[in-house]
Amino acid sequence: MIRQADDRIYVNGPVTLNNAMELLEAGSGYLGASENVIDFSEVSEIDSSSVSLMLEWSRRARAAGGQVRFANLGEAITSLTDLYGVEDLILLDAR
Repeated sequence: MIRQADDRIYVNGPVTLNNAMELLEAGSGYLGASENVIDFSEVSEIDSSSVSLMLEWSRRARAAGGQVRFANLGEAITSLTDLYGVEDLILLDAR
């Protein structure tokens, strides 16, 4: 579900209400006091809980003195962030 490789944290499989809390805790364990990149390229399914999850990871990273950037979000997630008006709160990885 969550793995770290190189300088990225990869989310794998569905990101839905059914597993959002589990993903939150698993992903939070990888967040450090530096810049963290969370990559969604291996995500197979999303729902609106994915937006809450990204915002909470961002909040937890800031609390630890770090920052989160997101990569490979895909059109479905970016549509949701636009719909909820939080696109400015979700930092994207430029790499």
